[in-house]
Amino acid sequence: MADRPEPVLSFPFPHDEGLDPIALFTELRRDEPVSPIRLPSGDGAWLVIRYADVRTVLADRRFSRRRATRGSGPRVNQTTTLPDSILAADPPDHTRLRKLVAPAFTARRAETMRRDITRLVDDLLAGLTSQPSPADLVPALTRPLPLTVICDLLGTPRADAPRLDAWDDALRSVTALSDAEVDAAVEDMLDYLRRLIAAKRAHPADDMLSALIAARDGRDALTEPELLSFCVVLLAGGYGTTADRLAGMVHLLLDRPERYAALRRSPDLIPAAIEELLRYAQTTVGGNLRVATEDVTLGGVTIRAGEAVMAVMSSANHDETVFAEPEILDLTRTTHGHLAFGHGAHHCVGAPLARVQLQEALAGLIRHLPTLHAAGPPTWTSGLITRAPRTLPVGW
Repeated sequence: MADRPEPVLSFPFPHDEGLDPIALFTELRRDEPVSPIRLPSGDGAWLVIRYADVRTVLADRRFSRRRATRGSGPRVNQTTTLPDSILAADPPDHTRLRKLVAPAFTARRAETMRRDITRLVDDLLAGLTSQPSPADLVPALTRPLPLTVICDLLGTPRADAPRLDAWDDALRSVTALSDAEVDAAVEDMLDYLRRLIAAKRAHPADDMLSALIAARDGRDALTEPELLSFCVVLLAGGYGTTADRLAGMVHLLLDRPERYAALRRSPDLIPAAIEELLRYAQTTVGGNLRVATEDVTLGGVTIRAGEAVMAVMSSANHDETVFAEPEILDLTRTTHGHLAFGHGAHHCVGAPLARVQLQEALAGLIRHLPTLHAAGPPTWTSGLITRAPRTLPVGW
């Protein structure tokens, strides 16, 4: 950023373990809501953290996601991106791609899946309670639940779930792995998906991957690289973030036992409590990178065409001008308008399905394990795009 303030802050910010508010965001929202930062790639960007400004960046077409993933523009890191991914597209390409998967992720479709998700939760918790107490809830519930759901939806064999799990962290790395390690994981996953697509072409089934292949082969509605990228996004995005959010929610509930007790006494609070937990938890370490296509003024700062902005939704969810006492986790709060699932064209298409999984997981825990409690401190992920318990020891 020539002739601009030299960045003095490296982003993502260092943080303590846990999901509570990050003090530096609070200070910057008050004093410097649009501030220069240095990304892991070495590129400069503008940090945007107030609610209104974040919504503008995510919804205004003057801020391009495509420009943030293609060409020689600013990057979060130097790893190979998926340039044909829906996550890397602007309208109209994004609109075309989203229409292909949106019908599988409607609220109505998610509701039709609720019974099967409830049954899966029951089975997983039955497996947990057959073990000695204490045990780790992450491999018992918070990771296998969303991984199994997305495997079944996409049409990936459940037996391959451990391989997909192993790739997930690499695909969501910011600083945890080297660029070469991330590139290698992406190539391994793409090789696996090419073989899976070939098998589905030979033997179509009633699943999303078969439907996407039909859209590719029968209607030419997407390219082969777009088909591959779709699979990566659905597997990594549809699984990893939901798993991390679920683990983080359980941690927040057990960290203050009265919170879990409140839901146990009033299970009808669960849907609203999940929205408040989504708002409160500082799960996202990074943000959404965009590149300005023309000069735009935000927070009194002119972002010049070609400069990058990093919009941080987790900070926006603690904006004091939008949420009263945002630093307080209030499970009885009526939480509207949080940005945990994004905003604008890239609002998470899987949000309804994620909500059903989170609701049924917490309901199942309360039903099966009313005396659930923390059995030790969790360990935490590091260097990924999300922050979450890596292990979550619990007793019952």
